[in-house]
Amino acid sequence: MPNPHLSGITTIPHVPFPRIECETRILKARQLMKKHSFDALLVTSEHNFRYFVDDTSTTPIQTTRPRFLLLLQSGEAIAIVPTGLDEFFRETTWIKDFRTWPGPNPKDEGVSEVAKLLNELVPENARIGIELGPESRLGMPGGDFLRISEVIRPRIFVDASESILTPLRMIKSEGEIDRIRTVCMTVSQVFDNLAQQLHFGMTEREACRLFELGCFIHGADKTPKIDSASGRGGYSRCYGEPTDKVLSGGDVLFIDAGCLFNFYWSDFNRNFSFGEADPHTQDAYRAVWEATEVGIAAAQPGVPICNVWTAMSDALSHSTNRGKSTTIGRMGHSMGLWMPELPSVQQDDNTILKPGMIINIEPSIAYPSYFDGSSKLMLHEEVIVVTENGPQLLSSRAPRQIPVVK
Repeated sequence: MPNPHLSGITTIPHVPFPRIECETRILKARQLMKKHSFDALLVTSEHNFRYFVDDTSTTPIQTTRPRFLLLLQSGEAIAIVPTGLDEFFRETTWIKDFRTWPGPNPKDEGVSEVAKLLNELVPENARIGIELGPESRLGMPGGDFLRISEVIRPRIFVDASESILTPLRMIKSEGEIDRIRTVCMTVSQVFDNLAQQLHFGMTEREACRLFELGCFIHGADKTPKIDSASGRGGYSRCYGEPTDKVLSGGDVLFIDAGCLFNFYWSDFNRNFSFGEADPHTQDAYRAVWEATEVGIAAAQPGVPICNVWTAMSDALSHSTNRGKSTTIGRMGHSMGLWMPELPSVQQDDNTILKPGMIINIEPSIAYPSYFDGSSKLMLHEEVIVVTENGPQLLSSRAPRQIPVVK
C-alpha cells in the first residue's frame, strides 16, 4: 500500500521478486539453451542482467564498469563484475559466484576476465549465446566484443535474443505485471486530473513539468520519456521534447509519458484541447478512440498480433473518417524493463498473443486542419495485459471526448 508522508508525496513500496522467480527464469533460460543447442549464455545488457539478477542499481545504461552474467547448462550462475560491485551484489542479490577485475579500466574493461572464464568453462566447439538480434544491445563496446570473440576461438558467439531472451521477457510474471499496473495507474491518475490544472498562457514545458511533478507526488520513481507537441487545430508530430511554445485557444496539446516504477515502464499518451475542439479535431479524436477500443478487444490470447493491427486499420479506414492511416510504421508494441519491447503491432508480425504479454495499443491517423488544411496527427495509446480471459486494461481509459482546458 502507498505510504503518504506529511509532505504530500506518496512513496509506493518496492517489493523484491522472490528468489524462486529468479531461479525460474534461469531454469527456463537453460531449457531454451538446450532446445537451441547453446553451451552457454553470456548476458551483457543492463535489462537482461536485471531480469535474471533482480539488480537494484539505478544506472540504466552502463558506459563504464560493465557487468556480465554467465549461464552454463548447469551449476551456479557466475557474475563477472568490477571489484566493488561484487560486494553490492552479494548483499542485494542471490548470486554467489563472482569473478572480478579492478575497474574502471578502459584498456581492459573485463575483456580478459570474460575470455579467460569462457576458455576455461566451455568446450572449444561451444556456441555461446549473446545479445545480437533485433531490438537488443550489447552492454559493452563493440571493440571489446570483437576482442573477446578473437581470444575465445574456435568458440563462437551466436545470437540468443530471438531464441531465448526475447521469448522469456515477452511473457511477464504476476510480479512484473503488478509493477507495470502500478506505474500505469499512477500516471493515469495524474493524466485524469491534468485538464483542470492546465491553463491558457502556459508553455508546453510548463504543462509537462506540472505533469511530471504530479507523477512524482503520486508515486512514480522516474519520468525518463516525456514527449510533447501542440498546434492550432492539432499537432503534426508525436516525437520531441516540450518547447517554450505558449498554449492558446484552438491549440491541441499532446503529452506522451514513459514513467518508471521499480524499473518497469509505463508508456501512453493523452490529448488536451485549449478551448472547445474544432470539428476536425473532434472527429479525429473520436475515430482514433474507437479504433483503440477495437484494438483492445482484438487482443485475445491465441491470435497473431497482426490481427490487432488489421482490426485497427479497418476501423481507421471507415468511410466516415476524414483522416487516413499514418506512416508511423506500427500501431503499438510491448514494454517491461525496457520501452519499447517486442512484439510490435504490425501488419507482418505473426507473434501469437499469450497470457502475460503486455501490449501498448497505439492507433493514429493524419487529418486535415480545420483552419488551414495542413496535415495534423491524432494518436491514442493504452496499455493492456493479455490474460486467459482476454485483454485487461492497465491504464485507465482515456475520456471518449477530448478533455478541454478552459
